[in-house]
Amino acid sequence: MKKKEKTALLHQPVRSLDMKKTRSLYDLVQAFQYTSFQSRNLYKCFDVFRKMLADPACVIFMGLSGAMIPGGMRRVIRDMIEMKLVDVLVSTGANIFHDLFEGFGYRHYIGSVEGDDDALRKHRIVRVYDALMDDQEINEVIYLLSEIPEELGERVVSSRRYLEVLGNRLQDDESILKTAARWGVPIFVPALSDSSIGIGLSFLHARKKDPSEGVIIDQIRDSFEIAQLKRMAKTTGAIYIGGGVPKNYIQQLGPVSELLFRKESGHRFAFQVTTDDPKWGGLSGCTFEEAKSWGKIEKESAYAVVYMDATIALPILVGAISQEGKIYKRRKRRQFIWDRDRLRAIKLV
Repeated sequence: MKKKEKTALLHQPVRSLDMKKTRSLYDLVQAFQYTSFQSRNLYKCFDVFRKMLADPACVIFMGLSGAMIPGGMRRVIRDMIEMKLVDVLVSTGANIFHDLFEGFGYRHYIGSVEGDDDALRKHRIVRVYDALMDDQEINEVIYLLSEIPEELGERVVSSRRYLEVLGNRLQDDESILKTAARWGVPIFVPALSDSSIGIGLSFLHARKKDPSEGVIIDQIRDSFEIAQLKRMAKTTGAIYIGGGVPKNYIQQLGPVSELLFRKESGHRFAFQVTTDDPKWGGLSGCTFEEAKSWGKIEKESAYAVVYMDATIALPILVGAISQEGKIYKRRKRRQFIWDRDRLRAIKLV
């Protein structure tokens, strides 16, 4: 190795974290750029986040998996919508059900992983790791979801349209669904049947006496609607909290755009918070480098991954963006103009 090459490699020293000079989450994340391991990866995600927020044409998609609402992240995600940190949300059905559950006035409670689960079952209490819920309250919400909202007015709808109507009916201003409906942020749940919302709609289906009754959530319409968002956006960014169906649904927009619209269009920016790694072959751990081979990520894209619990990483990232303040406050909201399942325009307001 030549001396110049060695000098270039040994250019930037690691800096010890000085907590006496750290007054905020923003200070902490900024300092992480000179540390190592996952703390530096967290800074890299923060840097990508800033870049996608600073791009005036970028539409930001967020994939949400894992039990984030029982994990105490409801307000964080809700604030991301209000602060214009995310333009389109793709979620598991479970996260949206948990949001609805609290929207109807019920609560998640602090529990323990060391509790007696047989005793919990006896008392009709369910456990999500170390959070608890009243199973009877869950069933009450499921039964409520088996009723068709009068405002729907259509028999065949996408999950986006169905959830928009539900959000407008909620009175809880802390709700993710309510806030998204208020600001016109579309929420897609591509595996809606794999949740308690799907169970509620199954009750509705079971009561039908005629095939023309009830409501049908058309998941293919979902795919068509979200593909139009990707097509009309000049650039796109992706935030993945965990992986699973929401991650794949957002990642596949590149190949879908190429097939449907003859437009090669991967994401320009992306970051992921995950605890999975690529060696098991699962989508939740697959790398952005692998995604390039599919056309899911642009060749000259900016991306980063941090391997840590999302209930730690997400509030730190959002808190740091909030405390920095300038970038998100300058950003305009994306307003999507829909005509049933056709996207007519994206306006900046």
